[in-house]
Amino acid sequence: MRTGVAVGQDRRRGTAPLRRRLAVLALAWLTCGAASAESALAASAGAGYGYRFGVFPYLPALTIDRIFGPIAASFTTALGHPVYLKTKPTFESFASELERATYDIILVHPFFYVEAADRHGYLPLARLDGHLTAVVLVRPERPWQTWADLAGRSVAMPPALAAVSELAKLALLDAGLVPGIDTTLQHHRTKVSCLQAVLVDAADACVLPKFALPQIPRIGDGRLRIMAESRSVKHLAFAAHPRLPPAQRAKLRALILSWPHTEEGRAVLAVGSWSRFVAAQDADYDQVREYRVRVQHLAER
Repeated sequence: MRTGVAVGQDRRRGTAPLRRRLAVLALAWLTCGAASAESALAASAGAGYGYRFGVFPYLPALTIDRIFGPIAASFTTALGHPVYLKTKPTFESFASELERATYDIILVHPFFYVEAADRHGYLPLARLDGHLTAVVLVRPERPWQTWADLAGRSVAMPPALAAVSELAKLALLDAGLVPGIDTTLQHHRTKVSCLQAVLVDAADACVLPKFALPQIPRIGDGRLRIMAESRSVKHLAFAAHPRLPPAQRAKLRALILSWPHTEEGRAVLAVGSWSRFVAAQDADYDQVREYRVRVQHLAER
């Protein structure tokens, strides 16, 4: 995928460009201070090294390449500098990259956004319109109706750092259940394996994002039913590291918000199965911050 191409190109350039980049940073630091050094580094990246666009691994890598490769190309055109698509095979490895702030532009779920914003100052650009919720799927013959009915049950769900896993844990705690104690949690790498665990009776329930249900034929043919739904939070967000110059951030925001109004943009929305993106503010995700505090407090009881 394009991530490999970008890495290969970096290697072929050798160490000389890196030395030049570090020299630019050092000179700016000595003459103008840290803030100017950060700006110089960003300009150096844009001039010849490109920006790194990190997409959290909520889909297989090849699917991310198919959906976000054209988006990275459109970002390149809008910014006038190369934009390289990047992802990681697991949520944990992607979180490690966020911790190092290696991405210049990101598309992340709301809990990852809060982590990136609060720790490294990432700035919101746009968010997917609507809300993100988690739903519990069970076999039709099960009599359960609420999250509390999962006491003593085995619950399959995506990786622990997925947004729906965070929402599910909050819902269980609200129902008076301590995840991992009153219920057994099974974390699966894919949505299909989560569903399969219920269908073969390896788990009693499966937690998935509600927006994914139209892509799952097993729901439509009656093999599983929705038992309960979690609280909602604001949806996926595009954000940028503050080292990306303000003018570049403004260009990205304008491009993303224009998608419903252009033929190319409507194609982007269609391939991602998205409605539209709207302007995002950091305060949009204060609810996520409150949820994280509540989960911590409830878990410590």
